Amino acid sequence: MQAHRKTESYAGSAPSEASESAVQGVVPPFPKADPSAAYAIPSPAHALQERLETAFAEPVVENRWSPRRTLAFLVFTCGAFWGAMVGGAIHLFG
Repeated sequence: MQAHRKTESYAGSAPSEASESAVQGVVPPFPKADPSAAYAIPSPAHALQERLETAFAEPVVENRWSPRRTLAFLVFTCGAFWGAMVGGAIHLFG
């Protein structure tokens, strides 16, 4: 209850809801391009698409490991992990 009282003292009046006629007269936040105009408004979405297209257009060089090397890495790391677990359990409980 005390926290509720604190927030009540700082709370301002709630904004009144606008009538439907006032909402219809609101100007959109971004201007819309006129298709008959000779200029175009730059679009951030189009700019992002162009940047992504050029970034992903570069050839991708894959330095993949062979399946044999990947399997050896997995066996070694998992084996080292489980060896450490078993060794730690034996040291702790043994």
